[in-house]
Amino acid sequence: RTRARHMTLFSPTPFELDRLADEADYAVVGPTDGRARVTHTNRFPHSAVCHIERDFGDGRLTGCTAFLISPTRLLTAAHCITSPIRKRLGLPNLAVRIRVTPGRASREARPFGWQWAKRWHVNPPYRRRPSALHDVGLIELERPFSPAPGFFRLWSPNRQDLERLRSSRLLHISGYPADKPDGTQWEHAERLDRITERQLFYSVDTCPGHSGAPVWIQRQQAGPPVVIAVHTAGPRPHSGGAWGCRPGVPLAPAGLFNRGVRLTPDLLRSIRAGFGR
Repeated sequence: RTRARHMTLFSPTPFELDRLADEADYAVVGPTDGRARVTHTNRFPHSAVCHIERDFGDGRLTGCTAFLISPTRLLTAAHCITSPIRKRLGLPNLAVRIRVTPGRASREARPFGWQWAKRWHVNPPYRRRPSALHDVGLIELERPFSPAPGFFRLWSPNRQDLERLRSSRLLHISGYPADKPDGTQWEHAERLDRITERQLFYSVDTCPGHSGAPVWIQRQQAGPPVVIAVHTAGPRPHSGGAWGCRPGVPLAPAGLFNRGVRLTPDLLRSIRAGFGR
């Protein structure tokens, strides 16, 4: 907090803004880094994971992750659309442009092309008061991509379902972390650790940039993937930044977890209604 107040007295450089955003977008890698680069981003489900680049009014594009839930709609983290850090600094905090690239494989490799989003919406409770419990955003496109990258199905498992999944299935997260080469997709799968009313906690490795990624499972061994949460953040970072996500910053000790917003029945209804548009 002290650092943010201090910087309001000055004009932050783009680097300083990115560093602040990284520190706010908490994430954790450790005690080992299990992430693997996805090389087949043209195949589902990784084709439906999108690299999004946001312009907050200064013409610069910064990255986050989103995922298709229909041919023209995506879910992401609310803080990928509206930045609480920028708001605290007195800067424009709502994205004015968002570029969407499904299944991006590298800086140049865009197997499905890209397009500018038509409009975007923030979960109403988060819009009223930013909270990790409601950190979900919705993006709409002008037209479907061609060829079609596919899209994820959503599921709202109850507590009993989640307890069963915890003992029998791994959670998968794939997205676009900022500590890896630009435009490359990285995935890790691990177990579900803790369940609360609106969040899931897990030891899947992520870094800033992964925010907005799908948290998916396979309900049956050979069944299609279904998304049960939107990845949003992790624990408070090391003093040098997100654990394991920057040179010189150590991997996280055991016992720290990343988290995502559960797709509860009420949240699913709100998503289907377009967050009230």
